[in-house]
Amino acid sequence: MKSNISQQDINSGKKIIECLLTTNPRLIPSHLKNTLPQYQKFIPDIKKYGIWCSLKSFSKNKETKYNKIVFLASGLAAAGKDSIYNEMINLAPDLFYKTITATSRPPRENETDEVDYFFYQTDEFLESLKNNDFLEFIKRGDSYYGLPKKSLEYAFNQPKPIVYCQIEMSGWARLEKYIQSKYKNTLIIKEFIMPDMSVSEYVDWLTQERKKEDLDSRINKSGWEIQKAATKANIIVTNRIRENIPTLNYLAKTIINQIIDLGHLELSKFETPTDNLDHTQDHEDIITTHDNLE
Repeated sequence: MKSNISQQDINSGKKIIECLLTTNPRLIPSHLKNTLPQYQKFIPDIKKYGIWCSLKSFSKNKETKYNKIVFLASGLAAAGKDSIYNEMINLAPDLFYKTITATSRPPRENETDEVDYFFYQTDEFLESLKNNDFLEFIKRGDSYYGLPKKSLEYAFNQPKPIVYCQIEMSGWARLEKYIQSKYKNTLIIKEFIMPDMSVSEYVDWLTQERKKEDLDSRINKSGWEIQKAATKANIIVTNRIRENIPTLNYLAKTIINQIIDLGHLELSKFETPTDNLDHTQDHEDIITTHDNLE
């Protein structure tokens, strides 16, 4: 099994970053679409804080009752994937079961096998790859990380209605194909998260905070992800971080409400500060209103 993203893919992101830096848009669809027109399909909603949906992806399934919902989450480095998930779990602990990732690195203090990770020796991990036991994997430094099939199978046997799976976007296609072949009547929702920064601010952040990584490769990969998210994701998330404002809480509630809507779950939705805002279709008005929420 080969890695889901090649060096050629990563290198292709360099031109995307260079092109974006010439105009330096904010990392939100309505600004990115001037350089990457594919982002035009993502529509904001004044009542949905921080999320942009491509609802055409779900238009054929308006009345379907699903056996299970799989929520695939990915995002740029520093996008806040873990923080958003932890807030979602705090709000709705009975909704989500998170798949367990495998790794070849040693356990850290207080980490438990089959709870925090499936821990493998490096040779065991590589043998499992040869045996096609993984749905996706990536190598970071000297360690391997990936999603074993046994993790997904275990998650589908849990009573919680939503399987939360945080994997690299490069692994989505293979995972989606596997789910569709093995688990019938399953809704797959694909989310990509971007931090609320301009492109230059984001590149500067990577330069300062990821010094131990191959910086050029990390930046180029981000360019590839920004481009591909426009065609692969159903939902784009803008993660605003504001001091003294519970933006994370607003965002987590909105994402959960969106999943409830798309999955036709018979559950009460969370109240959010955007519920009573006046309707508008103007993207810039929506962005400004959400920026100024307190």
